[in-house]
Amino acid sequence: MSQRVTIAVPESLFARLQPVKHQFNISAICQEALEMAITYEELKVQVTEQDSLVERLQTEKKVLLNKVRQEGFELGIRSSAKLSYKDFRHFERVQSLAVALDEDVLDYLWTFLNLKDYPEQARLNDADFTYLLEVDPQSRISFVQGWIDGVLSVWQTIKTQVENPQ
Repeated sequence: MSQRVTIAVPESLFARLQPVKHQFNISAICQEALEMAITYEELKVQVTEQDSLVERLQTEKKVLLNKVRQEGFELGIRSSAKLSYKDFRHFERVQSLAVALDEDVLDYLWTFLNLKDYPEQARLNDADFTYLLEVDPQSRISFVQGWIDGVLSVWQTIKTQVENPQ
């Protein structure tokens, strides 16, 4: 069932229409133009909704990366007991370089922890992070940056006692 809609056109357009109106279906033309205008507006709404989706996913990603970094931080604290004085001093010295790490850095961390005999089963508290660290380079970098921060938080706590024994 069709609904009737009345449209208003300027007098000049109406005057031009009169001699040719029998050559086409005015209703079909208006329907097509209205369909195109509605589709255009619906697409603009979809884009706005997609922008909201993108913003939501970006927020979720940020939260997840913070959780990954926190997991690395906690491992840094736990694994600090295996580190030497030289290790702490090394990580203190290279901390500023942590912002320029690449995606291979996690392999280096695992190798380092293997050399320190830090058990693999004690490295990650959440098994979901294992998958994430395998598939997302940014997560690997964030995890290791967190690990370095965790190690250095321990170092900052004990450094004065180590450097200035009483």
